[in-house]
Amino acid sequence: MIKESLKKGINLYMIKDSKFKSFRACVMIHRNLIKEEVTLNTLLAAVLRMQCEKYNTFEEISTELENLYGADMIARASKYGENQIIKIGIQAPCDSAIGEKGNFNKAIKLLENLAFHSGNGKTFSKEIIDTEKKNIEDAILSQKNDKRTYSTLRLQEEMCKNEPYGINPMGYIDKLGEIDSEKLWKHYNFVLQSSKIDIIFTGNFDENEARECARSFCENLSEREVTFDKTENIKAVDEVKTVTDKMDVTQGKLCMGFRTSENIKSEKYAQAVLYNTIFGGSATSKLFNNVREKLSLCYYVSSNLDRLKEIMIVRSGVEFENFKKAYDEILSQQKDMCEGNFTTEDIDAAKKYLIGAYNSNYDSLGATEEYYTMQLLLGTDISIKEMTDSIEKVTKDEIVAVANSMQLDTVYYLDREE
Repeated sequence: MIKESLKKGINLYMIKDSKFKSFRACVMIHRNLIKEEVTLNTLLAAVLRMQCEKYNTFEEISTELENLYGADMIARASKYGENQIIKIGIQAPCDSAIGEKGNFNKAIKLLENLAFHSGNGKTFSKEIIDTEKKNIEDAILSQKNDKRTYSTLRLQEEMCKNEPYGINPMGYIDKLGEIDSEKLWKHYNFVLQSSKIDIIFTGNFDENEARECARSFCENLSEREVTFDKTENIKAVDEVKTVTDKMDVTQGKLCMGFRTSENIKSEKYAQAVLYNTIFGGSATSKLFNNVREKLSLCYYVSSNLDRLKEIMIVRSGVEFENFKKAYDEILSQQKDMCEGNFTTEDIDAAKKYLIGAYNSNYDSLGATEEYYTMQLLLGTDISIKEMTDSIEKVTKDEIVAVANSMQLDTVYYLDREE
């Protein structure tokens, strides 16, 4: 990955791979994850793809995408640890793939218009804002309808009640009602002039052309001193919190949130991801094979690590009468991990699974970009090859050490109404 500073607070990243017949370019705008603006950022990401000064309607933008040999547009606001990133991007065939010059520059010019010259130059269309507000409201409501998603969000909300991580990354319906064209336009301009901005090119492209395009993006942007709120990740748990919600559901949800005293963001990540894979992060894991298959206590059960926040969440769907049995068995499997009750074959299978998963990033521009996005958020530059090499070297004792660093923090039950 090549990194270059364009202006203070604005960086260019290039990950070139000529085996692809296309390229992907994204503008990433970094914001602190705060309740006051999370809904604004979600709405802004949705609106950016709909209108710009050169193409004033979505129909015109769609026509231009077709003219670019079926280019795809990327627009979303996502949660990364305790940051929110507004991403606007484009993926299109490279010039060599279509046998003519100019597709790259036309695509990047469209991206520049969408990201930095949005709206009509003075404001956003009220009609577009109203439509996207309704879409976001529907998406927030659908979180509650999808009980697997809802239970995970509720666990995060309760576990990290006084931390930004507990904020719903989609935003809040009551805040949508407060946003109009003037407020969103003001926020858009504030965000452009005050945020850390990363421009990432991935795939098959000319590096010099990419540099020139990225510099063009920055012409009207000032240098900025960007600081991010630092929330110390909690390393010790004083008391396990238990939360129960009751709803009209036919299947119970059990979610368990763990914190780790290890630093798994960088130097211990290979050990941590192997621990998670053996414990509950794959179809050959202890949770899947024992809690689900052998004992039939769950419809589904898995564990997932958030590297940036340094927490692990176990999610499961259970019959209501099996809550206690499933809870006890999940902790029993965790105890086995702490005591080293897993085999060399378990470790080898987990390593093979993870190395295959990491190597599959080479096959997708989106996956490659996502991998290196994590690297820049962590402040590291570890290649996929270096990551798989570090996984190969992990020992059983290192996995056991990570297991013993995991402390149960919060247990969430979604139970049925009486």
